[in-house]
Amino acid sequence: MYRPSIPVVLGVAIVIGGFAAVVALDSSSPHHVAQSAKAQHSAAPKPAAAKDGDADRDADKEPGAEEDEDDDGGPEVPAAYLTEKFTSRQTVTRAEIERGIRQAAALKSASGRWQLVGPSNVGARVTEIVADPSRPNTIYVAASGGGVWKSRDAGVTFTPIWPTSYTQTIGALAIAPDGTLWAGTGEANPSGGGLTFFGNGVYSSADGGAHWRSEGLPDSGAVGKIVIEPTNPRNVYVAAAGNLAGSATQRGIYRWTGKTGSWKHVLATPNNTTGGVDLALDPTNPKRVFATLWDHQRDNGARVYGGVGSGLFRSDDSGGTWKRLENVTGTASTDKAGTGLKSDPSLGRIGVAVAPNDPNRVYVISGTQYGLDKGFYVSNDGGDSFAPGGHAGGDSGYEWWFGRLWVDPKDQNHVFEADVNLRESTDGGATWHVSAGVHADQHAMVWDPDQTNHKFRVYVGNDGGVYRSESNGQTDTWVHAQYEPWNQSYHLAVATDDPNRLATGLQDNGSVRTWTDTAPPQDLSQWNAYGGGDGHEVLIDYADHNIYYECSQVGVCTRHNQADGKQTLTRFGKRHSTRITTDAPIVLDPSNHDVVYFGGNVLDRSTDGGKTFTQISPDGDYLTGPVPPDENDLGPFYANEYATITWIAPAKTDPNTIYVGTDTGRLWKTTDLGAHWTEFSHRQLPTRWVNAIVVDPTDANHVFVAYSGYREGDNSANVWETRNGGVSWQNISGLLPNAPVEMLTYDQSRQLLYAATDLGLFYTKNGNRAWKAVGHGLPNTPVLDVKLSGDGKTVYAATFGRSVWKIPTPR
Repeated sequence: MYRPSIPVVLGVAIVIGGFAAVVALDSSSPHHVAQSAKAQHSAAPKPAAAKDGDADRDADKEPGAEEDEDDDGGPEVPAAYLTEKFTSRQTVTRAEIERGIRQAAALKSASGRWQLVGPSNVGARVTEIVADPSRPNTIYVAASGGGVWKSRDAGVTFTPIWPTSYTQTIGALAIAPDGTLWAGTGEANPSGGGLTFFGNGVYSSADGGAHWRSEGLPDSGAVGKIVIEPTNPRNVYVAAAGNLAGSATQRGIYRWTGKTGSWKHVLATPNNTTGGVDLALDPTNPKRVFATLWDHQRDNGARVYGGVGSGLFRSDDSGGTWKRLENVTGTASTDKAGTGLKSDPSLGRIGVAVAPNDPNRVYVISGTQYGLDKGFYVSNDGGDSFAPGGHAGGDSGYEWWFGRLWVDPKDQNHVFEADVNLRESTDGGATWHVSAGVHADQHAMVWDPDQTNHKFRVYVGNDGGVYRSESNGQTDTWVHAQYEPWNQSYHLAVATDDPNRLATGLQDNGSVRTWTDTAPPQDLSQWNAYGGGDGHEVLIDYADHNIYYECSQVGVCTRHNQADGKQTLTRFGKRHSTRITTDAPIVLDPSNHDVVYFGGNVLDRSTDGGKTFTQISPDGDYLTGPVPPDENDLGPFYANEYATITWIAPAKTDPNTIYVGTDTGRLWKTTDLGAHWTEFSHRQLPTRWVNAIVVDPTDANHVFVAYSGYREGDNSANVWETRNGGVSWQNISGLLPNAPVEMLTYDQSRQLLYAATDLGLFYTKNGNRAWKAVGHGLPNTPVLDVKLSGDGKTVYAATFGRSVWKIPTPR
């Protein structure tokens, strides 16, 4: 767990081999040197895999402390903080989301069409891969927030085949023997689907993705898996996972039959916190189906990803009746509870796989309710009995993020397990090692169905995109795809003097940029890395674009100073917060580019570009309030990340005036650099997560504030304005969709205010409440940031699933 303090970190720049790094001097790591920023994307990032048996995350890191740049594993994002941010800790229903979608569709659009910028060479999370048995070299992938994509060149390049107007969150994908594609919307990997990335059911396409039709299950929340009977393309099974809030009503295992053209609920769940998450078919007996149910939930802050509803089941009559499989002889070394596959509060996510060449061989992987490895089991009698195998998991602590096994169709003893690293066994699961050469966090795998010409070709999908091996998945034989424009951006930066000089922070793919140490931006589809982990806030100094910043999760931030083909890297110095949110805010003072603000539960100010910081707000919970008891996460990864500052807005015309907002819904102002603070407690202001604050660059009293959440009636307003420094506030949301507003940008010269939302990008002019959509053609995935070029002629949108887009400024 995080300790409630930040170590003293002294930043000392030194030059190493043509680039500069920082030696971080603290009591716990006296000689740690930050990794070279030269590790850039050519075709894609390839972080080194952790050694077998190593922990894949630094669970005991302190907030804001040093973190290895290559520690890319684990599902930090879509971090759990997104669920709270989007919903402001309230249950969100599908009806509320559908209402917001209708409101967005009803707004008029400005002229112009969005154009994809990039990155297209980095890659991002893939939840499923399927290979077309009738079209050589053709595969389809489901991107977490990016829809469905098709490759005709064995996974080198991809084209989108999913309508941009549909929800882009895809959790499952399958192909029938007749070539029909089936897609399940909503991602079952928490918090990947979270509460706002609802799916709206299952879709099918009979023409390779050219056209799609809804097949129902609109209230399934998320879909964990789809399997199709190999001899009957109209006999389809779906694992409906539900959602973490418990409001999704269609949960468990469903079967679609062509005879009736409808769904039958064949395996119900024992409660509204359990859903279906995995499926496997016996290839020689189409009536035999294996299914796993997963009891998982979270309230405002606590995550419990296991429970008595979790279990492994088998049907021998196409889902007519089911038997729970829990006959385990012996106890897995990792099963601290000693309960195996029996119903128990410690039983978390379960994955199941059947060996194609020996259907009596069944493999099962399970985690605990907190994500630790629970057990790996092997059956040689079709699931009638199991015995513990070797230690399959990598001790990452994130089994709720994975829960997948894949068996080589040629060899029942060759099996892969999903974890931070790709785990491989060649002896039936007795021993395990890492198949290196792929990005972290594995989710999907498939062998080429052409076992004559491509006997050893296999594909894997993970948080870095798609990889292919022609050597049966052997270590270091993987080749990364070259065109995968479905990245998930958190923040975006645009240089004031160069509209092509862009940087963005990406989910599990670090911070990336359009230029290199030695060359200016050229091909804007090709980006390269300059920071590791999960990329979050990025900044480019408005006075000198050779100075720029990047942060990974929980405020691990670095200042980059580029000169003569070299970088000087300075890790941020000691800050004074005991709690820091995942997406920690850093802001440059608009009147002095050497001044940097950093927010945790207190506000820190630096006058030397982040080397040293001074606390300028009162200690403790003064600005944020305490962590509510029921929102205090006691787990090993997400403690001390709530009740924090979420945005900081210094005024350009008055450097002593600063506005700050918190995730607990509090809004503050200081006019004397923190000596005194005033809280805005106007009764009409929402008590919700503050996502953005914008101060008019010509008037410190003119301020816009954006809040998160889906709400009804008066509480649905998410954008507010004051023209008198907060004495009074006006709701200017107008007809803006009732959905989270993620970011605001104000073009003062044109009197245009932009709002990036979960349902698109909108703008209003001259304070008019009649909002419009910005242009046409932007995919229907959340927009988390919006930025303008320095000349104000171009608008950029950073999407959470379809990379970065641009469009000319509305007229």
